[in-house]
Amino acid sequence: MLRFIILFYLFYHSSVCKAQLIRIGLYNSQKIKTAKFSLKNGAYFIFSDTNLITKVNVPDLILLNVKNNDVELLINGVTTASSSNFSFISEKNDNFLETKLISPTLKARLYEGDFIVTNRKGNLEILNEIDLEQYLEGVIESEAGPGQKTEYYKVQAIISRTYAMKYKEKHGSSGFNLCDGTHCQAYLHKRNQSEWIDSAVRKTRGMVLLDKQGELAPTYFNANCGGQTCEPDIVWNQKIAGFSSFKDTFCIHTNQAKWTKKIPVNDWNSFLNEKYNYPIWDSTCLIQAHTFSQLDRKAFFVSPIFGIPLRDIRDAFKLKSTYFSCKREGDFIILNGHGFGHGVGLCQEGAMNMVKFGYKYEQVLNFYYPEMKLFQMPISSFSLRK
Repeated sequence: MLRFIILFYLFYHSSVCKAQLIRIGLYNSQKIKTAKFSLKNGAYFIFSDTNLITKVNVPDLILLNVKNNDVELLINGVTTASSSNFSFISEKNDNFLETKLISPTLKARLYEGDFIVTNRKGNLEILNEIDLEQYLEGVIESEAGPGQKTEYYKVQAIISRTYAMKYKEKHGSSGFNLCDGTHCQAYLHKRNQSEWIDSAVRKTRGMVLLDKQGELAPTYFNANCGGQTCEPDIVWNQKIAGFSSFKDTFCIHTNQAKWTKKIPVNDWNSFLNEKYNYPIWDSTCLIQAHTFSQLDRKAFFVSPIFGIPLRDIRDAFKLKSTYFSCKREGDFIILNGHGFGHGVGLCQEGAMNMVKFGYKYEQVLNFYYPEMKLFQMPISSFSLRK
């Protein structure tokens, strides 16, 4: 048995040094007490620190519970071990399992790669360690959805790869690279064997975008800009080189280009007055607050002198974007809005339309990131895991 463990470790570590591994924090916003792993393809070796616990195969079920300061491991209903952490190492590259949260309850997901489960301050922390290119395949489908053309998937692969490389230490203090949510990039499941996505990742392997200084570019993107991209300082209070607002006619007839929302007048007035001391008692100001027009993107509601950022209104009323106008109809304020998301950088629905019109991925990237250049990174320069 000892000889087997030594041989296994030698094989495993010689393989991972060649791969470009990235660690993703799964369910990062959840306080997990119990999780279930179900083997769906292949086999996994379970380690506690450097000790091999067992090998599991399809259809084995693994339950992981918080127990005092440890993680309790149950296999097929039988308590097998308790430790501060467990590692699940896949026997082959294409092995995968299903993860499902029991407490709290969340629907199941499928993931490839290896896993590390730790008891961190009384909650389970689940990390997925996976090759960068496999990770990108899951990100692309999570961010762009199925059914797009390969040329668009190439666009998404390049900007998502660039993002992963540039912000690889975003969660470094927590022991992983990126999380699985929109705080980083959506990574909601493994690749689903889409030949178009696989092909796009493979054909753009190593391609990233660089800024004018030769650094990895901040490749921001959004679902739909509503016909005009947004200046970064409107969203994040800081200017970012390489981004400026411009008209985008490629997205104006797409699914998320327009939206409406009704808000009770009293709620609208109370928010403006109580939060920002807006003078609703003044008839002129009240009319302006009920008939706000935004032909081009603005940073502030009505006027900058009132100091009401449109992003605050978006957050307060859970709007799809800050790009809206409003009018009063009876007891309601009707918001007519454009787009979905912050509007900075690449507009996904616009880029998808460009591809449908015959534009190549290089042209799409140049349209949305005119000051950034494509660069083919040597694979040896990829270093995501410390």
